[in-house]
Amino acid sequence: MKKNRFLIYLLFINSLIFAENSRWSERNFSGGYVSLGFQIGKTTANSRFIDIQISPMFVLIGPYKHSFPGYLFFGSSIGKRFSKGKSLVYFDVNLNFWNTLLSFGSGKGIVLDKDNKYPRTKNWGGLGFLPFILCFDNHVIDKNKIKQMGTMGVIPFPFFGNNFYP
Repeated sequence: MKKNRFLIYLLFINSLIFAENSRWSERNFSGGYVSLGFQIGKTTANSRFIDIQISPMFVLIGPYKHSFPGYLFFGSSIGKRFSKGKSLVYFDVNLNFWNTLLSFGSGKGIVLDKDNKYPRTKNWGGLGFLPFILCFDNHVIDKNKIKQMGTMGVIPFPFFGNNFYP
């Protein structure tokens, strides 16, 4: 638990350091964020699950340097899913769009269950001004497609750069 607190404090300090510098357009770093997510959902077999994940993302395209209506982010997610007394770890590579009106994205990755790896896909969407998104996850175990749907609350910690600043 102390390790998690240290990580959160470190993220806050880094965000504050970046926020103090007002010369965003001169930076080499494009900007991005690290988000913490907590998801509650249900599978098609009516079992419930809880996810906890962390996702670092970087700006690919932003409105300050391109005539684009929002931000296109590229990144990854690592998370842990708890369901039926079992826990699974997952890794995803993600691409998502965000502006103040909409937020949506897609990801592909793997689910780890002991020594086994299973392919996984994830799609999500929501309103850009709310910290909640609706998520649809799928993974295949022994040729059985497992579909899941849930609501995820997200807390982003921004890292400002030349494409992403206040």
